[in-house]
Amino acid sequence: MTETETKAKLREWIIKRSKKPVRGEELTDETPIVESGLLSSLDIVEFVLYIESLTGKEIDAEELEPAAFTNTNAMYATFFAGKP
Repeated sequence: MTETETKAKLREWIIKRSKKPVRGEELTDETPIVESGLLSSLDIVEFVLYIESLTGKEIDAEELEPAAFTNTNAMYATFFAGKP
């Protein structure tokens, strides 16, 4: 899966799960996910499971940093970039 496809999947998941109405064109790769109220900290737990399903690898909870969930660019860099 390409970077563009991966980020699109991440944005789609956020739009579907967000408690706050958001249109696709409003959500960019730089949009702050938690700060803007799109996802809560509890939603992030489910999001980690989704990311694991995309990568096929388990994420060690002890290694998770809040900065990894700042926006889709940060998520891609943390969980997908340079990963075999």
